This record gives sequence, structure tokens and C-alpha cells, in this order.
Amino acid sequence: MQDPKFWVPYLVLISVIVFAIMLQKNNSIYIALKSFFNLHFFKQSVRNENGNIIYLGRILIVNTFLILTLVVFYFLGDILSLIYNVKYEIVFFSILTGIVIWYWLNVILRKLLAEVSSISLVGKEVELYNQFFFQSLGILLLPGVVGLYFFPTDFWGYNFRYFAEITVQLIIIIVFLNKLFQSVFQSFEIKISWFYIFLYICTLEILPLCVGYQLLLG
Repeated sequence: MQDPKFWVPYLVLISVIVFAIMLQKNNSIYIALKSFFNLHFFKQSVRNENGNIIYLGRILIVNTFLILTLVVFYFLGDILSLIYNVKYEIVFFSILTGIVIWYWLNVILRKLLAEVSSISLVGKEVELYNQFFFQSLGILLLPGVVGLYFFPTDFWGYNFRYFAEITVQLIIIIVFLNKLFQSVFQSFEIKISWFYIFLYICTLEILPLCVGYQLLLG
């Protein structure tokens, strides 16, 4: 009897292929990672922004949607399918839809924050940094996703898939924490109202981290 989730590993391979193609195109992966972890380099990226990097960056974001969906599906797919009594395909595309909505809510809320703060620079920088965050998250999670779906559960007495699970969880926590710290530093540099800084950090930084942590570990 065919595994009802036989199609999932093929999606992992598609994501790997997209990543491999992106490695051959410009240096968008390097720019995304360094901009996300280095605020000074991020400022340079904003000034040197060009259409090609933006286009390739969007491809990376779409790939991140797929990678995040694969991660959530791995941990919660069976549970959600059992609770709601639906097929795995429906669960997968529901998760994918939720992640895409989450991304666009981030974009909309950040633009609203920029409008309220009356500083146009905030909108541009925050939006770009959000894009680099999603790109970097997908890039860093990809090896872990390959491990989740392809590593053996018993090889010479070791469960390598368990190591992949721990790695994925640690990457998510580290990436979100880095985003939180960098966002705080950005807020200090821009010098906007403490009320908006607090609102921004609580709603767009801390809350997603707590929700994601509970979903993956709880």
C-alpha cells in the first residue's frame, strides 16, 4: 500500500533544486544571510538595492514558504490530519496558506507602523529586513528539512532524524532571537517613540517566536 505522504519528499527535492539554482544566480544568498546577521551590511544593502537582487530574493521567499510548510507539516501533519479528519494534502496546503498569510500580515503591519511613526525610512528598512529574515530562515532550515525527511531513524544505533529535529528547532529559535535583537537595535538608531517600539517588538517579534516555539515543542 502506498504511503499517503509519498509526495512530500519530492517537494523537499524541489526546494533543494531551487536553492541550487539560486546559488548559481548572482550572490543573493550571501547578501540575504549577511544582511540578516550584520546590521551594518544591511544598511549597505539598502543603499545598493537593485532589481535583480529583489527578484531573486522573492524566489528565495517563495522557497522559504515551502520549507517552513515542510517543517510544520513534519511536526504537526499527523496530528492535524487526525484531529480534523482530513487528508494530508489538505493539511499541507492549509499550513502553506497560513504561512503566506503570516508573511503578508507582517508586511502590512510593518507598513502601518511606518505610517503611524511618520518616518518613511522605517517602512523601507523594516520591510527589507523582514524579507532578508524570511530568506535567511529558508536558507538555514533547508539542510535540516532534508534531514527530517531523508535521514535514517536507526543507523548504527543512532537516530539521525532526531538530530535533524533538534537542529531545526535550534535554528528557528536562533533566527528569531537574532531578528528580535537586530530589530531593537534598528529602533534605537531610528529614534522613534518607545510606545511604537514596544508595540512592534511585542506583536511582530516576541509573539511569533512564542507561538512557533509552542507549536514545534509543545
